[in-house]
Amino acid sequence: MATDNHGLRGWARRHEIVLYLVLAYAISWCIWPLVLLNPASSPLVPFGPGLAAVLVAFWAGGRRGLINLLRQLGRWRVNFGWYAVALGVPFAVPGLARLAAVIAGAPAPRWDPSDVLQIAGLIAVTIVIVGIFEELGWRGFLLPRLQLTRSALVSALLVALVWLPWHLPELVSDPGQRPLVPFAIYVVALSVILAWLYNGTQGSLPVVILFHAAFNSFTKFFLAELQGGDQYFVAWWTLAGLGTLLAAAITIYPGHRSLVRVDERGGVAGSAAGHPPS
Repeated sequence: MATDNHGLRGWARRHEIVLYLVLAYAISWCIWPLVLLNPASSPLVPFGPGLAAVLVAFWAGGRRGLINLLRQLGRWRVNFGWYAVALGVPFAVPGLARLAAVIAGAPAPRWDPSDVLQIAGLIAVTIVIVGIFEELGWRGFLLPRLQLTRSALVSALLVALVWLPWHLPELVSDPGQRPLVPFAIYVVALSVILAWLYNGTQGSLPVVILFHAAFNSFTKFFLAELQGGDQYFVAWWTLAGLGTLLAAAITIYPGHRSLVRVDERGGVAGSAAGHPPS
C-alpha cells in the first residue's frame, strides 16, 4: 500500500488533473501538422479527451478507478424529463437562431420528411464521434474532480477554460465555421448547462452525451447552409445569447454551489462520478 501511495500511482493520483489535460491536448492535437499535407483532413483527434481520461483513471486508480469512470456510461436510468431536456433544448435554441437569421434576411428553410431521418442519423453518429469521446473526459473525468474542492459553477467555468482552446485546430483550419467571439461565449454557457445536467442526474453521462450530440447536430442542421453570409453571424450571436440566458437562469435559480435545486449529496458531484479515493 505504501508503494502504491508514494510510487508512480500515488504521484499520478496527486497530479491527475494536470496529467489528464496534457494527454487530452497531446492526443487531440497530434495530427494537426498533417493538415499542412492534406488541408481537407481533420486537424483534431476527437477521442483525445476520452482516451486521456481512461489512461489517467487507470494510472491513478488502477482497475477500480477505470471501472468507476466507465460506469458513468451506464447511468441511463434517470427521470424521462432529463432526456426531454437533452433533446428539446438542443432543438429549440438552434431553431430560434435560424429564425433570427430569417428575420435578418436569410431565406426561409425548406424541409421534407426525409430530414427527420437525416437528423436522427447525424445525432447517432455525433453521439459516438463527439459525445462519448469528449464527455467521458470533460464531464466524466475532469468536472467531478474539480468539484471536490470548488463550487459547480467555478468548476464548469474552469472546464470551459480548457475546453475552448482545445478547439483551436478547428478554429484555425476553418475560421468561418465557428465565429470566434460568439463561439467562445457559447462554449462557456454550454459548459454550465452540461454541468447542471451532470449534477442534476447524479452523473448520468448518457444524458450529457445526448445533449452535446443533439446540440451539435441541430446547430449543423439549422445553420450549415447560412455559412459565409451575414445572417450566419446573426445566428451564432443568437446561439451565444440564448445559451448565456439559460446558463444564467441555471445559476441563479438553484445557486452556484451545485447548480441543482435539490442536492442530497451536499452539492458535490464527485461521489456520483465514482472518484477513486486518495
